[in-house]
Amino acid sequence: MNSYRLELPKESTTALIFDSYILAKQMSQQSKLGINELLVKLQRLPYENLSLYSLWDGEHLNFTFNPESNDDFDVNMVGTYIVLKMSAYSVLNNLMADFGEFIKVNTDRGEMMLFNLLTFAQEDLSLTERAYLDGFEDGLKSLVFDENDIQKKSLYKSKLEGGNFVYCNELFFNAVKKNNLTGVTFYKDLLSTFPEN
Repeated sequence: MNSYRLELPKESTTALIFDSYILAKQMSQQSKLGINELLVKLQRLPYENLSLYSLWDGEHLNFTFNPESNDDFDVNMVGTYIVLKMSAYSVLNNLMADFGEFIKVNTDRGEMMLFNLLTFAQEDLSLTERAYLDGFEDGLKSLVFDENDIQKKSLYKSKLEGGNFVYCNELFFNAVKKNNLTGVTFYKDLLSTFPEN
């Protein structure tokens, strides 16, 4: 089974005004933690696999879109978070729910769902190769996931890569393509800069 890396479409920027500081500031209103503590935890969140609900007692978040952006995607990639229009959520919910958490988001473009990915997949260590620079480890030369492990995981991250990207299997890839959902480019070469069309 193939794996793909999910990214924003080329020539696009994240239209949603949303980063760790904005998230920490908003969450601090309904959290036992202060902004600085939340900020540190949010920056570590992708690799440490923390649930947003473990840091926060709220039920929904509020975000706005950049008014200068013409992008109106069904799926909005923001780092390792995925923000879905409700129409895309209704299509993809069943494929995503077991691999992370959904949080309601109110935006100036209507209600959406934020997905926080909480699943790592096992890398195939016989085919994954680490890169070295001057004798020190410097990322990966190749990344391949264990096919048995990803059979039932629609979305996942890689610990060896650092948890910084979202990957999917063919089930998710096919669902997005079949339903003509916009906002995601798929990369079959997981470390490449060239997408799979």
